[in-house]
Amino acid sequence: MTIAFLFFLLPAAFSQTADTHSVSLLVPKSTSSIPFFMMAEKKEVDGLDIQLELFINHAQAMLRLMRGDVDLLYTGTSTGWENRLNGGPIVLINTGVWGVSYLMGKDRSIREFSDLRGKTVAIPFPGSPLDFQTRFILSKSGLDPDRDVIITYSPFSQTIPKLLMGKLDAAPLPEPLATNVEEGKNLYRLIDYKIAWANASGGDFRSPQVSLFCTEEYGSANENILMRLVNEWETHTRYVKENPGAGERVAKKYLDFQPSVLEKAIKNTEYYIPPFAENRERVISYYHMIKKFLPGKRGEIDEGFIFFPEGGGN
Repeated sequence: MTIAFLFFLLPAAFSQTADTHSVSLLVPKSTSSIPFFMMAEKKEVDGLDIQLELFINHAQAMLRLMRGDVDLLYTGTSTGWENRLNGGPIVLINTGVWGVSYLMGKDRSIREFSDLRGKTVAIPFPGSPLDFQTRFILSKSGLDPDRDVIITYSPFSQTIPKLLMGKLDAAPLPEPLATNVEEGKNLYRLIDYKIAWANASGGDFRSPQVSLFCTEEYGSANENILMRLVNEWETHTRYVKENPGAGERVAKKYLDFQPSVLEKAIKNTEYYIPPFAENRERVISYYHMIKKFLPGKRGEIDEGFIFFPEGGGN
């Protein structure tokens, strides 16, 4: 039987009072979630009892959020806008990771995307964040993604063996997978997607990758709780960036990677919690830039998709 979810529920270490609010979060089994790991370890932050649960299946996690089984979901930014564009009630609260992937391979002559002409590159699945971002960067590098590069699709578990056997020239991998194969499989970090994105988009190296979501109903009823949560999230995110060793010590309780891999992966991940207005501007701008590389016809993201508290918040 396939286990769709890996559950790790952290119990509260105290009896709740009238001033304590329980908040349940689903987060991916990834270094992207480390600030939330640290918040959950404290059990209570700013009157919030953090109940954390890890998942490995993003589609099923989204279903659980929609059913009201949990309050919040931390997942790919594009997963949220896909739900919204299809008529769903998902609201993006804020974004926590703005760069997490690297082009990996054995051919060290590949130093920029224009070097991929005639090469075979594996992407996780059609329409995935690495699909539309890779196509955007290839296009801005003077290549036609459909003619000048051979793009194939396979999950990471199949992609990595193909890279090792030389059946692929390169493939983008997120952290901590990128560091893990660099240290343990002798694959090289060929291109940093943050740098490639900056070169292709006009200089800004940040692009929204992983965001926190809730439903419209929850967001409208719990604005104060969300603002407090985001403030704590921002505080812990800055701490992880400044103290990757501390992040590694917490992460090793949740993630099956060597400590050296986790610490390096933290350093190679662009953590950042922007003010609400900046987050809204960045997400919408990013969507407009990559929109034509998304599969199918895509409309506009409505204003209600992105959480913006009264008074502007942080």
